[in-house]
Amino acid sequence: MSETARPRTAPAWKTLGVGGAAGLVSCVLLQPMDLLKTRMQQERLPTATTATATQRLVRAFHSVVRDNGYGGLWRGTVPTIARNVPGVAAYFYTLNELRWLVAKWQVPGLSTPDNVARTQRSSTLARLSSTGNILSGALARVFIGLLLNPISIVKARYESSHYSKDAYPTLGASLRSLYREGGIRGFFRGFSATALRDAPYAGLYLAFYEQHKHWLGRWTHGESGAWWVVSASGLGAGILATVLTHPFDILKTRMQTTPETLLRDPSVAYRPSVFATARHILQADGLRAFADGLGLRCARKAASSMIGWSIFELGNRWVS
Repeated sequence: MSETARPRTAPAWKTLGVGGAAGLVSCVLLQPMDLLKTRMQQERLPTATTATATQRLVRAFHSVVRDNGYGGLWRGTVPTIARNVPGVAAYFYTLNELRWLVAKWQVPGLSTPDNVARTQRSSTLARLSSTGNILSGALARVFIGLLLNPISIVKARYESSHYSKDAYPTLGASLRSLYREGGIRGFFRGFSATALRDAPYAGLYLAFYEQHKHWLGRWTHGESGAWWVVSASGLGAGILATVLTHPFDILKTRMQTTPETLLRDPSVAYRPSVFATARHILQADGLRAFADGLGLRCARKAASSMIGWSIFELGNRWVS
């Protein structure tokens, strides 16, 4: 097909810059939600089994403020920035390039016909089918997640109460500690659960996001590129995708933050697999543990999606 039918993807500097800005703003503003979610998802004390989610959230908040002041709510911001800024930038860039290639090559089942793509330009991304949205989002997210998994582990441990500040004084020291603990494989602890969470999340998110924009665009008679439509679509898609993939977020957090000494049988060598962790959660805390932190994660993901995609979509239009 011709280059005029589908405009070339945005320059790399533009996509990376806008994506990095989106990651920076969201991770700094929303870090307290991430920290409290991690505290709720980690191993629970026996006395917490009868507490409601709201009571446990309030208790986690008071515990952080009591021990570290209000600034403690931003513990883990450095690894969050180290992961999210390049991670979000690389994700948007990879997604942008991948979608452009799929659209250019007209992959059956993944691309959208040229006449539809030209008449529905509500996104700065190349338009794909629902299946194309799911696959492109999943592939881009899992690839970036694999590269940044070591920093994700450090971030989770910074936020967890199982590890003191002295255990992870700097990002470099934290990575060296992970290597001493488990070698190269230690850098990828919890990645299986992360992939099981991120692949469907990113795929479903993109499908929901594009569909929301299409519906709102029809409702507003063609205003699908308006800032409030982009923000509302990001918000709704973030909530739906989060609810459907939350159990895997629980598994990821437990795999990355649970020390061996907190397992039910410390004498048995711990192999952090998805199935072993799921079995341990069911035995120790019951089925309801898979909903831990759902409200916080929904709020965090919805706000992050709204902020990130609004900055990315609108920034790509404004930056020349």
